[in-house]
Amino acid sequence: MRHDWTRPLLTAIAMLLLSPAAPAQTALMRPVDLIDAVPLLTEGGRAGYSRFLQVGLRPRAFALNMNGDWAWNAGEGAAEDALAACAVHGLPCQLYAVDDEVVMPGFELGAPLRALGSTLVQRSLP
Repeated sequence: MRHDWTRPLLTAIAMLLLSPAAPAQTALMRPVDLIDAVPLLTEGGRAGYSRFLQVGLRPRAFALNMNGDWAWNAGEGAAEDALAACAVHGLPCQLYAVDDEVVMPGFELGAPLRALGSTLVQRSLP
């Protein structure tokens, strides 16, 4: 008999995140804010994603491909424009984030397998 660990794992993560024992000096981050969880990006790509996160205009979209090429856009038609700008690099692209949500399948929780370390889930407040 094979045991499904998905439900107990998600329950444990939720309990850790909601635990009152968490230090008062930390703030939970949204999955979209986890720059290190975005797959395949170089340092330049991470800097571009950081700029994407700072844009206040909505809608906004960030796209990438399997080579780590990326593009983002904001405003009307942001998703289509980001995908088209990314595809110029020669490979099909996929949306990673739209507005404040990670939409790439498997990364909605901030790359759960890599995010189990608290450094990706929490950050210290200044």
